Amino acid sequence: MFAMSNPERPVRLGFVGVGSRGTSMLQTALMLEGVEITAISDIVPERVERAQQLVMESGQPKPKGFTGEEDYKKIADLTNVDAVFTATPWSLHTPVMVATMKAGKYGGTEMPACDGYEEAWELVETAEQTGMHCMLLENYAYMRNVMMVLNMVRHGLFGELTHCETGYQHDVRYATIGDQGELLWRAHERYLHHTGNRYPTHAIGPVSQWIDINRGNKFEYLVSMSSRSLGLNHYVAKNYGADHPNAKRQYKAGDVNCTLIQTANGITVTLYYDSLSPRPVDFIYRIQGTKGIYSGTLDKIYLEDTSPVPHQWEDIEKYVEEYDHPLWKKYGDIAVQTGHGGSDYLCMRDFVEAIRHQAAFPIDVYDAATWSIITKLTEESVLNKSKPVDFPDFTRSKWRERKPLPIVNS
Repeated sequence: MFAMSNPERPVRLGFVGVGSRGTSMLQTALMLEGVEITAISDIVPERVERAQQLVMESGQPKPKGFTGEEDYKKIADLTNVDAVFTATPWSLHTPVMVATMKAGKYGGTEMPACDGYEEAWELVETAEQTGMHCMLLENYAYMRNVMMVLNMVRHGLFGELTHCETGYQHDVRYATIGDQGELLWRAHERYLHHTGNRYPTHAIGPVSQWIDINRGNKFEYLVSMSSRSLGLNHYVAKNYGADHPNAKRQYKAGDVNCTLIQTANGITVTLYYDSLSPRPVDFIYRIQGTKGIYSGTLDKIYLEDTSPVPHQWEDIEKYVEEYDHPLWKKYGDIAVQTGHGGSDYLCMRDFVEAIRHQAAFPIDVYDAATWSIITKLTEESVLNKSKPVDFPDFTRSKWRERKPLPIVNS
């Protein structure tokens, strides 16, 4: 996580995939000093034209546009591109990143970074063989509250850590079923043919940083189970009629998935996935240690030797001045102008600054593979009566020597 920048050396980015998410991150990148957008690719020509217009409206020259299905390879080979960011459909995340690193460029991808063991190892081995870096731009690791908790962890406020609880609990039925009851991309990629935790990184990313995964600790194994599947059927029947084909369709994914993870250091994690139920958003973000506890659901804290009333929560506000993350203190006013509460800005900013300084990413290829592989592991466990499934060690034991992330890189 970077504090300083050097705008004298521009960072030249190529964007692959400029639909809704890609366009949002393009607009965020254009807010950063010393960033040039030199290439845009999308198979929909109108999206390329829209993105080019946004770049020109910011005062930059018109970036080169591409519309071929594999034109991301051409972008990676451009001499005026330092790094490539992709927000394509999931199936292209690994191919785009592999092509980018093989071309000698830094890469950044939306979630997830990979699908299954083969792609995960391909990402890791390509990064190691080329010496290039790949970042998972997990914006939820940059939320203000979770970054403050990370700072508090580093200052020892929670003592020795024992357990974390987190989950992607977000009703996305509205974005899964179309205006006529048809299945949108989320249904095909997450729910129709697969089970387990289909989207783990928003939840597990911040927790992984709190407990030093791949940097002194590692995920050892998990067990997972899923509920029955009712949510999509009920939603389609309610909104489009009980006779609609998708109201009668069988979906493989359960409405709620619950996973338990054991780590090498003995810290346990409970991980939920609940995106097909009528519910408010809640990512939980609970951390427990020998000295106290924080709950993201409540946004409250209890510290045994500090909180004024024994065994009662207190508001987090009194700790903000001292423990608010330095990057939020410095860039918060700018960040909140961007998506996801400002986390998009800080995430894109770290991506750019690592490229500028030719440094490793704070969320690196080992993190990208480890957080993303949870989808595959949970499905294996669910389909086999919740049997334990081991995590691959993508670091090949380097996690033992790798140091925890600093709060800020100078």
